Amino acid sequence: MLPDVIDLDELNSGQRREGIFYAFMVLLQKVGLALALFLVGQALQWAGYLPTIGGEARPIQPASALLAIRIAIGPLPTFFLILGIVLAYLYPITQPVHQEILFRLQAKRQGETGA
Repeated sequence: MLPDVIDLDELNSGQRREGIFYAFMVLLQKVGLALALFLVGQALQWAGYLPTIGGEARPIQPASALLAIRIAIGPLPTFFLILGIVLAYLYPITQPVHQEILFRLQAKRQGETGA
């Protein structure tokens, strides 16, 4: 999907800016991962999760903490996966649209080189 967006941006702006797009994508991934880990940690703390302390027996987790763990590893990722599938389905750059973008880019490049 990202290369499609880069091609569309080149068609609209006349510039190739792959570095900006990939840097922004990596930044968003890191921010999203950090936010997700923070929120899961906060949810576990709110649910009464008991941390394991070195040298001591593992504590028995309360039912609320076990439920929070089950939600964090089951339904929550499933929800976000389904949301991602729906967003990918609604993505406006289809294969025919991308072929048209590539055709217009080719024509634009040939016009600039005078071929």
